[in-house]
Amino acid sequence: MSMRTFAATLALVLLPSLAAASAGGPMATLKQKNGDVDKVLRQKVDKGSPAEQKQKDEIKKLAATLLDYDELAQKSLAAHWDKLTPAQRSEFVTTLRELIERNYVRQLRSNLDYQVQYKNEEADGDQATVSTIVKVKSAGKNTDAEIVYKMKKDPDGWRVWDVITDEVSLVRSYRTQFNKIITEQSYDALIKKMKSKLKDGE
Repeated sequence: MSMRTFAATLALVLLPSLAAASAGGPMATLKQKNGDVDKVLRQKVDKGSPAEQKQKDEIKKLAATLLDYDELAQKSLAAHWDKLTPAQRSEFVTTLRELIERNYVRQLRSNLDYQVQYKNEEADGDQATVSTIVKVKSAGKNTDAEIVYKMKKDPDGWRVWDVITDEVSLVRSYRTQFNKIITEQSYDALIKKMKSKLKDGE
């Protein structure tokens, strides 16, 4: 797994839960939940054991509170979103969420030798940007990744709708991939490919 892939996954993991989001601003939220998430990641469990499954479930629960999946899905599909029926929208959000959760479980424990530096916070009403630097050590090499969180405030607190890793936007990357498949084939082809990836990962 590349350093960028690891950093992007780590970036999502370090996001806040809704419970903590009400405690302060965007950066304070990120800092507060970092310790809680790190504690889950560092639990030592045996492969295939009930404890491992419990850890995976905890990670998925955290993931469900980290990202605003509805906002991420809508922005990833852009104009195509308006053409979907309510049932198709629900199906897409659920499938995208499951793909992201699966990537969490697969990649989170790959490298726990990292440090996070919180740089600055810019807030404008219910929108905010928080910049961080993640220092990752792997195979004897140190790699720095700049991670920027795009956040918005809802009644439950601050949530994240995009993560930019070394100037590569998660939403923009998804949008490019999804638009290409829908334009060249169809939405049905896209959802079929996404579900096929989930099935291959079982």
